Amino acid sequence: MHVLHNRRTGLAARIDPPKPHPPAGGRLLSLLALALVLSSPAAGAGDVRSADMLAHTCAGCHGTDGASAGAAMPTIAGMNKSYLVTVLTDYKTGLRPSTIMGRIMRGYTDQEIAAMAGWLAARPWVSTERPVDGQVAHRGEQIHLSRCETCHADGGRGQDATSPRLAGQWAPYIRHVLKACRDTGLRCKTRQGAERVMALDDAEIDALAHYYESQK
Repeated sequence: MHVLHNRRTGLAARIDPPKPHPPAGGRLLSLLALALVLSSPAAGAGDVRSADMLAHTCAGCHGTDGASAGAAMPTIAGMNKSYLVTVLTDYKTGLRPSTIMGRIMRGYTDQEIAAMAGWLAARPWVSTERPVDGQVAHRGEQIHLSRCETCHADGGRGQDATSPRLAGQWAPYIRHVLKACRDTGLRCKTRQGAERVMALDDAEIDALAHYYESQK
């Protein structure tokens, strides 16, 4: 502390020396510490992109918890996680053709896609409750047993990393997918079972769709 005397008034004034600034390195460490605090789970930022919230963005088209309530959209709850990751990633990279899904999936990281797939895979499968034509479904069963059972075992209930569940799925959706695969031709050959699908006529596709929807 310094004392300065005013010659006119004879009064003394105290002048404190300026406080030293912290070194640049100290300021940087303080800023880094603050950033770590703000980005910690306690701040709540990590919860914004949690698996359930990511998956809930699918509900607008695929229904609550992935159980579709519309014939044009498939149920995706209860699907094999690895299969879902493959499909969603194929949409993201453009390997699987789409109108909307490709644009949507490009907004997610690979880690977020895996998180969504895991969350959906853990949800219960919900079969459709629509009545089906028994005779058409019976014909579809014969086609299934001769051409599809090896990959889609147990009447379409079986599933793995390369084959989705078909039992209880919406018939209009299955019909659309099978026809699209058949009509796509060579581009569909990269998928498992494409050769058999490409050999089906419209009546056989319709019969298969009826049969799978009849299975719960």
